[in-house]
Amino acid sequence: MIDLSKILHTPWYIDYLNSIPRETLLAILENSFTEIYVLDKEGKIVYANPAVTRLYGINPEDIVQKDSKQIKEGLWDPYSFDLTKVSHRAIVTENIYYKTNRSIICINVPVYNDQNEFEFMISTSLDNIGAVDLSYRDVRNPIESIDLGFSDRVIGKNKLFKQCMSDLEKAAKTDCNLLILGESGTGKSYIAQTVHNQSRRSHNSFVAINCATIPDGLFESELFGYMPGAFTGANAKGKIGLLKSADGGTIFLDEIGDLSPKMQVKILDVLENKRFFPVGSNKPEHVNIRIIAATNQNLIHAIKEKKFRSDLYWRLNTVKVILPSLRQRKDDILFFITYFLNDFNKRYNTKKIFSKTIISYIINYDWPGNVRQLKNAVERMCILSDSIIVNESLFLRYLDQEEDIEEAYEESFNVEAFKKRTVIKLYSKYKSSRIIAKEMGVSQSTANLLINKYCI
Repeated sequence: MIDLSKILHTPWYIDYLNSIPRETLLAILENSFTEIYVLDKEGKIVYANPAVTRLYGINPEDIVQKDSKQIKEGLWDPYSFDLTKVSHRAIVTENIYYKTNRSIICINVPVYNDQNEFEFMISTSLDNIGAVDLSYRDVRNPIESIDLGFSDRVIGKNKLFKQCMSDLEKAAKTDCNLLILGESGTGKSYIAQTVHNQSRRSHNSFVAINCATIPDGLFESELFGYMPGAFTGANAKGKIGLLKSADGGTIFLDEIGDLSPKMQVKILDVLENKRFFPVGSNKPEHVNIRIIAATNQNLIHAIKEKKFRSDLYWRLNTVKVILPSLRQRKDDILFFITYFLNDFNKRYNTKKIFSKTIISYIINYDWPGNVRQLKNAVERMCILSDSIIVNESLFLRYLDQEEDIEEAYEESFNVEAFKKRTVIKLYSKYKSSRIIAKEMGVSQSTANLLINKYCI
């Protein structure tokens, strides 16, 4: 292994650097295709080359001599200067840049003086994640790819969502029963799988059962299994149920609110005694399982209407997490757009990007189908766009096509209602046609027309 520090401090190399004209070194920095910027020991940006405009969508003069922590908000995530400062190694992160709607690999290198005191940080960024070989480890100054924890494996920075992730991270370390509530499309199934993957049971099975899709007559035999000859048409050898197949692992009961009263009693017995009776057997079988349940229904109302057992509810409700809807976490929508668009670009071998206007429209939309609907919309627009830049006409067309999906959603899917709601919301906040035009990606005269039509 070559020790670069020895080369950098040899008399030959020092003389060589001194022989290079200052103008040449500056020309190299200024014409580098790779972004380079430098932070001093306080985190102030003291240098940025022109490549930052291409990657960040912001000019060097807009960030130089400013505190990087202050300008980070609204520009990129995550912020890794503090970690780099004390790491004594290069830190690699995958950053999301909001203004350019891109995901970029950043390599931050700390520089120390002869007294081992931190002097400054050099950051470089790359467009292609494949350009960085994270398997490389240098014994003198190893590269470390940081793991930002449980909550950062799931998309989102919204405060409500991060609190949910914090609660789930704690719950994942235990075997407690877990109840996940939230509207359809908020990611309950994905969250349940994530909790299992981060638990001590991760090496065993994760078995997901949708309580709404299995007919009541088959549910018991599917869940508990049955003995040979237990009923007409039964397998002559019997059948091991889903509970037994998940022994040592996790059972995820999705749409638990649709469970019949008869099955609610049997699930309660499993929760209380860790046992069940296969169909056709009087001998109990015991299992070591963790139960995670989820529903989009209001179980408290169901209990009042005698449709759901209160004792089952409180058994499931050791830890309860209510996932916020997408309209409650609009500050996360850009994360999702970037993530989904990158995913579909890789899948379909395209390089589509969203225009500023369509991003504004997407963020201002309420998304009654939540994350699932947003993902579907991004994929559809990525596929149907004839140009690299996906513009707002495709989104408005998407709304038109979805108008009749369900009468309850009619206003949410109506293009005119959407425009009206957007203008009213922005006008109540800014009272400025110039700002509204900028937010909507339209001319100021168009913004004035919309304000006069809907607000005045």
